[in-house]
Amino acid sequence: METNKPQVIFIHGGDAFRDPEKLYAMLRQRTFNPYEAKKKWQELLFANLADTHECHRLSLPNSFWADYEAWKIWFEKMVPYLRDGVVFVGHSLGGSFLFRYLTENKLPVAVAQVHLVAPVILPAEDCEGFYIDIKNWQGFSSSIAAVHLWHSEDDFVVPIIHSETVMNLYPTATLHRFTDQFHFIGEAFPEIEAVITTI
Repeated sequence: METNKPQVIFIHGGDAFRDPEKLYAMLRQRTFNPYEAKKKWQELLFANLADTHECHRLSLPNSFWADYEAWKIWFEKMVPYLRDGVVFVGHSLGGSFLFRYLTENKLPVAVAQVHLVAPVILPAEDCEGFYIDIKNWQGFSSSIAAVHLWHSEDDFVVPIIHSETVMNLYPTATLHRFTDQFHFIGEAFPEIEAVITTI
């Protein structure tokens, strides 16, 4: 149901495998238990924001075989419903998607906040198509009031140099640096909630 509350749009992570054997190997290594409910910080965040914000968790196609163009097509189905003051949150590959999309495309609305949580910015294995050539980066095409980067120094999945690179490109961003949050896969993330609720 459409409301007049500030919008928060969450973009999940994924893997952009191009070798099916690597995908199959990853799936074989994953554990599965239908009786084990793994809570994610996004769920608690949206539950806490429910009274004050209109929250959407976009389910983008094929997260284990992610393709930027496919994600772009699906994401743009949400664009007509966006309002001024929207907040975007992108985790891992979702952060990469937002960084590229907002660089290459001008949204028809003003963006209040963009939160890139452990984003892939530099060339990385199994993320092809999501990162861009930053050597000639000219800034965002969309109007963005505030950019927040969230990264932990112990993240070996996406090292913190990715967010530090964004800081070098865009010094007005804010880097929230942690030492013990790994790839932000825990159940709570009160720090990001505190920033979102300032608007």
